[in-house]
Amino acid sequence: MITQAQIRKKALRLWNSGVFLTSCIEDTTIFPVTIRFRTPSGKELLENFDVVRSWIKTLRRHSKEEIDHGYEIVWQTIHHRQLGDQQLPKRILFSTQTDWLAFIQKKREHDIFVSMVDQTTNALPELLPYLSQKPLKTLGHAAHWQTILTVCAWFMEHPLPGKYIRQLDIAGVDTKFIETHMALLMDLLPLVVKSAHVDKSITGLSKHGFERKFGLLYDPPLVRMRLLDPDLVPFGLTDLTVPLDLLAQLDPGANRVFITENKINGLAFPQVPQSMVIFGLGYGVEMLRKIDWLRNKEIYYWGDIDTHGFAILSQIRGYFHQVKAFLMDRDTFFAHESLWGAETPEKRFVGTLTHLNPAEEALFDNLKENRFAPHLRLEQERIRFSALIEALKGFY
Repeated sequence: MITQAQIRKKALRLWNSGVFLTSCIEDTTIFPVTIRFRTPSGKELLENFDVVRSWIKTLRRHSKEEIDHGYEIVWQTIHHRQLGDQQLPKRILFSTQTDWLAFIQKKREHDIFVSMVDQTTNALPELLPYLSQKPLKTLGHAAHWQTILTVCAWFMEHPLPGKYIRQLDIAGVDTKFIETHMALLMDLLPLVVKSAHVDKSITGLSKHGFERKFGLLYDPPLVRMRLLDPDLVPFGLTDLTVPLDLLAQLDPGANRVFITENKINGLAFPQVPQSMVIFGLGYGVEMLRKIDWLRNKEIYYWGDIDTHGFAILSQIRGYFHQVKAFLMDRDTFFAHESLWGAETPEKRFVGTLTHLNPAEEALFDNLKENRFAPHLRLEQERIRFSALIEALKGFY
């Protein structure tokens, strides 16, 4: 026997799914709405007659028949051998939208959504498909919807602004508002800004995705490097942190580039003729592919001898085919056996790498498959400094 809580739960499905709010935009109706349930059997009626009567009384007390709004009860007559003809509820019916909204207590939210639809229709009808597809998410932004429309209209009129968000002058909108609502605007702006002015390859907010997608300026990533040859050093500056876009325009003149993940290794890297070291990027090595002058350099990557170290090596070699591994070989690994550590099992890289040479791939597979011991790794900072010095002898 269905309870009031169960009726409400079933009635709310049309709201929680967004089906009803979508129907408000598309000017269709979903009413009448029927709530079905199991009617007590003849045996239940005989054995629990008082309980069934109480249930019916409760259903009737909360129905439109008693309180002038809400659900109607659709009745059926059954013939019971011992009890005779009995009127039992067969299903619950919401004949109108008004009755249903009153029962689920969503009239206020409905009215707000209809107002948002009207605002959107008058200002930017291009956004109506979004409201139709994500009505509940849209409703969650009701308090700021008019401002959202204002921002969308501005971007439609000013595509590819070429400014920092802080520089945007939108009447009635502070730029902090845009920063706070980037995720929503990421979904809305492609509907109003011409396709040619949107970078469709960018789908997330990470790495200044919003700014890059819609042609805004942003704080560029920084690359830290050291010049390892005194003849390359300008004004005595050996340790430099440079915005990526500026570094892409400035070739320091080194013929050889070492890339190492560990910061201290980068700081301690000894002087090497015609060389420089870039450090502290991790998987951020991806940004280096924007530096065209690296394509004409000798490049050596020094990472951890573990699954992620080889994943990064494969990644950067995908950008620059000439990259060679540095101190990431089997001999180095076994020469430091007493310094081995372990990767966190659930965080290991277990995918396929496509840019390793046969020796690198063999070592990577042995580590990935735990053939030496479970989850082994040799962090680059554990490699003896004397091993680094020895490895660099061939560059002098």
